[in-house]
Amino acid sequence: MKISIRYKLLIYMTVNIFIFALLLYGSNIFFAEKYYMSNKKSNLIETGKKISKLIAEKSPSYELDDSNLIYEIESVEKEIGGTIYVGTLDGELYYPLKNKPTPPTIEADKGSPFFKYDNNFNFPFKSNLEPPEKPEPAIKNWERYDKNSFFIVMRDPQYKIETLRYQTHLDNGLELLIWITMTGISENATISNNLTAIVGGITIIITVIWALFVSSRFTRPISEMNRITKKISELDFSQTLQVKKNDEIGELSYSINQLSYNLDNAIRELNIKNRYLEEDIEHERKLDKMRQQFISDVSHELKTPIFLIQGYADGLKANVATDEYKRNFYCDVIMEETEKMNMLIKDLLDLSKMQSGFFSVNKTNFNVSFLIKSIVSKYDYIFKEKNICMKVAVEEELIGEADPIRIEQIIVNFMNNAIEHIDDKKIIKLSINLKGNKIRVSVFNSGLPIPEESIDKIWSSFYKIDKARTRIIGGTGLGLSIVRAIQEAHKCAYGVENLYDGVEFWFEIDLAKKI
Repeated sequence: MKISIRYKLLIYMTVNIFIFALLLYGSNIFFAEKYYMSNKKSNLIETGKKISKLIAEKSPSYELDDSNLIYEIESVEKEIGGTIYVGTLDGELYYPLKNKPTPPTIEADKGSPFFKYDNNFNFPFKSNLEPPEKPEPAIKNWERYDKNSFFIVMRDPQYKIETLRYQTHLDNGLELLIWITMTGISENATISNNLTAIVGGITIIITVIWALFVSSRFTRPISEMNRITKKISELDFSQTLQVKKNDEIGELSYSINQLSYNLDNAIRELNIKNRYLEEDIEHERKLDKMRQQFISDVSHELKTPIFLIQGYADGLKANVATDEYKRNFYCDVIMEETEKMNMLIKDLLDLSKMQSGFFSVNKTNFNVSFLIKSIVSKYDYIFKEKNICMKVAVEEELIGEADPIRIEQIIVNFMNNAIEHIDDKKIIKLSINLKGNKIRVSVFNSGLPIPEESIDKIWSSFYKIDKARTRIIGGTGLGLSIVRAIQEAHKCAYGVENLYDGVEFWFEIDLAKKI
């Protein structure tokens, strides 16, 4: 069974107070009366010394006729609440002088307040200072103090009271007897025991109530700490402890808050690093996949021309071509495939430079309109040969800020791509539009739209929508990758759009600042 620390603290405090009250009550029962008796005996001894000193100073003789001395003895009597006798063992009293009741005594000494003893300080009823084997009922106990003094406890059968007597032999030969009733001693002990029992009971009740309050105040922050630490173990750092005390519990609360804060930050940073690591791993996987795909694509692109070159070269060596026409044909094929390989390698080198970070563009101001017109003029023969309708919409005197050689490379790639994918309508349109501080160059060709799933992929190296058709018409699949690299180096936008009657590729360059 689980017992909370609050109830443990309550039980410990209650048990401690109960044991303390029990010990106090027991000590009152067994030791209070003895303590009172010892205290009274000490008082009687001191009183005896005081009276003896007064008598020795003021009345060296047996006659106590000094009124001041009598007054002082009476004052001492009132102070101790007892009775004093001064006289001889024979029963002659010098104080009090008359009309003074004598204390209860035994039958043998009736009429005399003093117990008689011989010169060796022996009582007549027993020698060697020992009480009789069967003492008379009036004597309860006696105790010798020194060679001249002793204490006797007696009980008055008539009044049923007990008295404590202190009798001592003075230096002048007189006997001094001081006695007090023991009713006060017993009553005080009884009252003390009863009071201790009542106070003990009240103390236990108050302690239980106070322990409940203190234990609640003491354990509440501990319970709150337990709740918060459970939240922390569940990785919930949203709650904190309210530090209200400047003590060990307050310091522990502050430490738990710091632990929660530090763990929250550490886990948050770890999650961020893990996310970056996952992104890096994913990026590395993509790069590895791209490398594998790149190697596969390059191998595929080189395999066919090498195979053709090897085949036709073997044919020439074996004199398969028996006439001049066939030999020229074989040589043309070898040269054509060699040129394709040369273009592929050139494009790969350009793309490698652009992607390695060592590629840079040389920006300058140039006439974009003039560049477009010069490029279009180079394609006049091809347009006529293929019966292509070429439309040019160019604004005059548009000055751009870019690398003109790389911009010409982009336009040529777009033009070649348009020629390769044109449909039976055979329409190509090249236009320039001014958009704010940007010049947008667009190349449109009539033809089939690009599938949506390929829109983003066509900018990757060696990606071909229709590989069989591209193989027939030529192309390495690197043109658009080069366009992407050039535009990223210029930090300008590029893209492609499917229109209702064809496809339009576009790119932007900065408009030259006016001087």
